[in-house]
Amino acid sequence: MGLELSWDLFIIVFFGIIVAYSFIIGRNNNLKVIIATYIAALTADAVGNLFGNTLAISESFMKLMKIFYITTAVEAVVLVKIIFFMTVIVLLSVRGAYSVAVVNNGSAGVRMIINLIFGFLNACLIVSIALVFISGASFISGGLGASPAFQDIYNQSHLAKILIDHYSIWFLLPAGAFIGMSFASSKSSAS
Repeated sequence: MGLELSWDLFIIVFFGIIVAYSFIIGRNNNLKVIIATYIAALTADAVGNLFGNTLAISESFMKLMKIFYITTAVEAVVLVKIIFFMTVIVLLSVRGAYSVAVVNNGSAGVRMIINLIFGFLNACLIVSIALVFISGASFISGGLGASPAFQDIYNQSHLAKILIDHYSIWFLLPAGAFIGMSFASSKSSAS
């Protein structure tokens, strides 16, 4: 039995890692990672756009980037956005000056299901944002890009198509679920 490597398999493995990690860190820290992801997405987008308007148009900088097999300004901007995105998530999740404390209502099974849901939504959020950045798009300036690397992923992966075609939904769902859980927690603690 041979294993065929594909973008769908890569996305499934990445989802699995994020969901498993959400159980390791627990619901409160999982929600902290989701908040960090939102902040990181907008921050990385802004930094990438500034970078694209300054350094990426410099011929000497692009000569330096060729050492890393980056040949176009679009590829350089994508790389900066992805690296900055992941770095900000890690820094805010580990060292962020904020905490999330959810009221522990419900049984252990209910809490586990809620953590699973938030882990899945977190995975959708992170992967869809990364795919938007790989596409060469920007949340701030809008519109989807058409980088060649993204086109390969998009054409070869059913899951990538779902995540990128509906990225606005994946961007909305974690925040909506967090708000819904907050209202449910406040109602049950008031009773």
